[in-house]
Amino acid sequence: MRLGISYNLFDGEELLEGSIKQIRKQVDYVSVVYQTTSNFGNPCNPNLVPLLERLKSEGLIDELFEYMPKVNKGGHSNEIQKRNIGLSLSQGAGCTHHMSMDSDEYYLPSEFESVKKLIEEGDYDSSFCQMQTYYKSWEFALNPPEEYYVSLIFKIKPDSSYVLGAPAPVLVDPTRRMSPSSKPIVLTREQIQMHHGSYIRDNIRTKLTNSSASTNFNKDIDRITNHYNNWKYPDKVLWGGLPSTLHTVKKIESLFK
Repeated sequence: MRLGISYNLFDGEELLEGSIKQIRKQVDYVSVVYQTTSNFGNPCNPNLVPLLERLKSEGLIDELFEYMPKVNKGGHSNEIQKRNIGLSLSQGAGCTHHMSMDSDEYYLPSEFESVKKLIEEGDYDSSFCQMQTYYKSWEFALNPPEEYYVSLIFKIKPDSSYVLGAPAPVLVDPTRRMSPSSKPIVLTREQIQMHHGSYIRDNIRTKLTNSSASTNFNKDIDRITNHYNNWKYPDKVLWGGLPSTLHTVKKIESLFK
């Protein structure tokens, strides 16, 4: 297996370096498809491009690609385009397998290595796992964890592409479904889970405002932001959605810095 990973990035760049470092030894090619203007026309953090250039100079990133969003197309359309660009970058680097990621996604190296071997030995062409989501820091985990899944490694075929809403064996982000796929593996939490820093941000408002799912909670952005900025454990956390809901978190020993 020659594995390429491509990050889809606009904000949350403060988590990117840590995410790459968790898996860099298990990955053959790392690209970042980034944008300096969001899918809704907002500018990126001025620190974004200097950070990316530093990480590339240090060898953590192999290739950078600046994507110019079609602002009138909305979030999902632009995300699919970015993920397919990332796939093409992996193909261009001679990769046999590909994985799309966001900057707030972390994996434990030992689990990631084990799953890579399992996928290769079983000749699976797609893989999926569940996630553990965090709030404000890696010390506070959603309890109970979400039942949602995330796509992992896909085998690159001549006609592979990310297709919005393509069939998948589990509930997964509609922009992260690759077609064609005929031999999936759904992994257990004991085998691997994605550690999702979804609500770990220096500026939570930026995340909420520019999220592809913002139409589900755009009237709640002020309320969610204020709750986040004033939150203290063990209070319940406020999660954006349709509707926005309160959830319990548990305090754990942090796995990441």
